[in-house]
Amino acid sequence: MRRVTAEFYVPEQAPIFRGDDGQDYSLVPLSVMRRKTLVNFQIRDDEDRPVTMPSLRQNQAITESLLLACADATTVGHSSQSLESRQIEDFIHRVVSGTQQELVAAYLSLKPDEPGAVRKPAPEAVRRLAAQPGFKAILDRMADGFVLWVMIPAGGPRRRVLTFSCDEPLYLHYRESGHKKGDHKSGRETDTYETGNLLKPWRLAVLSSALGLTPTRIQFPVPGAENAASFHFEIDAPKGVQIVEASLLAGPPGGKNPAFDRVQGCFPTVGLHVIEVPNGSLSRARIGLQVANRGWLLTSMFSCWAVFGFLLAFAIHRAALKLTGDLPVVILIALAAAVAGFVAQSDAHGLAAHLLKWVRSLALIAAALPLVAMTFIAFEAAAPTHVGPALWSAVGFSGAIALLLLAVCCRSWWHQRKTVLSPWEQDREREPPGKHDRKPESPLPPKQFDLAEKEYGYNKPAIRVNTAEGWHKDFQLNKESEQELITGLRRPLSHVR
Repeated sequence: MRRVTAEFYVPEQAPIFRGDDGQDYSLVPLSVMRRKTLVNFQIRDDEDRPVTMPSLRQNQAITESLLLACADATTVGHSSQSLESRQIEDFIHRVVSGTQQELVAAYLSLKPDEPGAVRKPAPEAVRRLAAQPGFKAILDRMADGFVLWVMIPAGGPRRRVLTFSCDEPLYLHYRESGHKKGDHKSGRETDTYETGNLLKPWRLAVLSSALGLTPTRIQFPVPGAENAASFHFEIDAPKGVQIVEASLLAGPPGGKNPAFDRVQGCFPTVGLHVIEVPNGSLSRARIGLQVANRGWLLTSMFSCWAVFGFLLAFAIHRAALKLTGDLPVVILIALAAAVAGFVAQSDAHGLAAHLLKWVRSLALIAAALPLVAMTFIAFEAAAPTHVGPALWSAVGFSGAIALLLLAVCCRSWWHQRKTVLSPWEQDREREPPGKHDRKPESPLPPKQFDLAEKEYGYNKPAIRVNTAEGWHKDFQLNKESEQELITGLRRPLSHVR
């Protein structure tokens, strides 16, 4: 579940509407959400009371007025009764309030020369308007999402604290980075941000994560960072899992001095903070999860080494096995039962169990190896030449599994050794570490968005959690086009309904 808490002041210029209950309400935009069904959606104030919102059709009417205002601010000289203005109104209505087919057809009509475009192109006035970067950025945002408007009772305190939440699915599959650089040769002039292609299970990044050799990387789009003067992201690690690294990077792709925060260590909960994120930014949080090396993982490692030790002893002293009667068989059965019991009684649940599924499988294989060796020993009279190779093969497999589990534990310990403090943890005279303490590092703010994206692994494969909030799919909005749009909106408008 994603829970968002917003603290804000109701703007004095917020429009006021009278509700069906006769109460006057100030209309305030809270966030931009994707056009999808919100599961288990709730929005409440600081006293846990439900908050009033416009209906779907009311929201669409408000959004149409918003886009018409932006169109009027971009195209000067069209009266609201002109043919071109009516064509623009019809296009915006199909984008905002139309069906999925009407929305796709409206966008295809903007590019009649491309394959798959509709036969009837959009009117010249519409295409000329859609070619303006400022308007196109707002249009694209409203085509993929909607504004989450809230109705605040007028006349009350201006300071408000609202919390909205909804369930978000977590698909534990690695994907390629969804951020693609602009390429003039391919016709994609601006950077884009999509879901990213799924990776096959045998890819190195997926395999090393499944075996526990590298932290499991999870990315969270946080598009709401640009809607706030100060943005805080907090996440709790599930039971049995620890956060070994976390960072948040927000800023326009290719821009300078992005907003950034990062910590590294071993945490059950992590908080990241950025401020003054500009509009049109690509904002993502990234965490690295690793199973805690205590409990089941440590027990399984020692169990696998015990299997390896017993099998190695039997393989070395195979000639003496005949003198001990049924004792080796009894020992191997008891060993297999003990190891299987340790593996089966795992305290890992949910996400921790998923991260451990390959390691758990290997531990079960190690538990089965004594039974395989016992079978060959029990039937040594029928095939005496097979016992030696079978024992040494079991020794090799159990040793490889034990070494792998040892490597997983060592990697977990290694991640705990390095500590990186957040740039927000500042002190004029930071207390020096003790004799046996490790000196924590503090990262310098990145100068370039692209360099920070590469240095901190945002361009690497990761599990992506798709948010219900709307994110930018392309990045046409810049400071110049934004300022031009703001200047136009300050003029008297004719399209606002």
